[in-house]
Amino acid sequence: MAPDEYVAMDATSLAAAVRGAELTATEVVAAAIARIEALNGRLNAVTEMAFEPALESAGRLDVALPLAGVPFLAKDMNIDVAGLRLTASCRWLAELPPAMVDAPLAARWREAGLMILGRTNLPEWAADFVTEPTWRGPTANPWDPLRSPGGSSGGAAAAVASGMVPVAHGTDSGGSIRVPASACGLVGLKPSRGLVPVGPHHDELAGGFDCEHVLSRTIRDSAAMLDLTVGPEPTSRQPFVRGAQRYADGLGGRLRPLRIGVALRSPGGIEPDDEIGAAVEQVARVLAKAGHAITPFAFPRETDLGDAAQVIWMTAIAEEIDCCATRVGREPRPDELESVTRECIQAGGRWSAVDYVRARRACTQATRTLGHACRDLDLLLLPTTATLPPLTGAIDGRTGAASFAAWSDAAYRYAPYTELFNATGQPAISLPLAHSRCGLPIGVQFAAGMGQDALLLALGAWLEREMPWAERGLALRRRLL
Repeated sequence: MAPDEYVAMDATSLAAAVRGAELTATEVVAAAIARIEALNGRLNAVTEMAFEPALESAGRLDVALPLAGVPFLAKDMNIDVAGLRLTASCRWLAELPPAMVDAPLAARWREAGLMILGRTNLPEWAADFVTEPTWRGPTANPWDPLRSPGGSSGGAAAAVASGMVPVAHGTDSGGSIRVPASACGLVGLKPSRGLVPVGPHHDELAGGFDCEHVLSRTIRDSAAMLDLTVGPEPTSRQPFVRGAQRYADGLGGRLRPLRIGVALRSPGGIEPDDEIGAAVEQVARVLAKAGHAITPFAFPRETDLGDAAQVIWMTAIAEEIDCCATRVGREPRPDELESVTRECIQAGGRWSAVDYVRARRACTQATRTLGHACRDLDLLLLPTTATLPPLTGAIDGRTGAASFAAWSDAAYRYAPYTELFNATGQPAISLPLAHSRCGLPIGVQFAAGMGQDALLLALGAWLEREMPWAERGLALRRRLL
């Protein structure tokens, strides 16, 4: 399979070619391996490789599976994958053995026919909006190697944008799918809370903030992956029940007239850079011309969750480290953890159970308040990030050279628009609808009501037709050949 042919195909088209005997799964996997080997030295997106097992699986694959032969990468966070380590990019976990069995989500990946080629890079414990772990080093953005691909699913985003794989696993506890999707010109959907399993060790992660899904180049791939992974696992206390219709079936129809609120100011009061604000306004004009009702929207004060959200995600990291100490057999040494991780452990020990429940109550209040404010709206339209992707090293949560407050200010100046929807549980999607004057992608975000994932995907499919982004991404992948 020629490299130019491989990078031009998304997961859906690759699977169709395998199913129709135009390509073999082995040819497709070999093309992906060659691409990773050619680019990973420059991008540092893939941190663990499992090429031989994937090639062996490709040779005996059932080509009738929905995504048979499609190369795939798992983020090094949350989800056990048999034969691969799970380290959260933390040096302290480097010696843990590979997983023996797949987590439920990984089992669904394999049942769909995906070829899991390895793990992708992320910031330590997925605790940053850039991907620059001390242990494994920074991942470069394929659009500009001096810049970050975003975080925390930055390795996944760089791998998909550069053409290593057409789709890759991401996790999102505060924007970790949507922010790198914006930085790398990809589709990044955070599904509704509970829609995709996160176990088997938890029925929820990060206090319910975390959602698992993928980064992709096309809406149809994101919809296909959701169709193939949706549904509760047996241990879930609050299973999400979806409707009977497949998400992929709703991508081609006409949209009903929608009521869309447009917000440029973040819940915390941050305004986007001019180019990003202009991109959002241009999308609003396209939607208005198509007959949708566009109105300005301002986030209520109660939706600014800065302190409460920090209590929840920092406590979750502290507890996860406490849990891992049993598996490792010892506590982490100070030199095995980055600055933000150490801050999480200290804060987790300082906050009480009452502090944690108070933070959860604040999230409930924000959910209720936002729902009331959006009672006459179908969707919110807003930026994904407030600035273009930062230069590598500009946001430093690793070394302690900056105070925790300074790191937090820098991180949330970049990405102040995403975390709220993790707290409310609503689905939200970043779409690559614009480019900056210097050639960097700009993501535009939509959020819908709880369980309205199909509406976001249908809107995304319409915008993909009206404001197509495929050629920009393909041109990048061909330049990297």
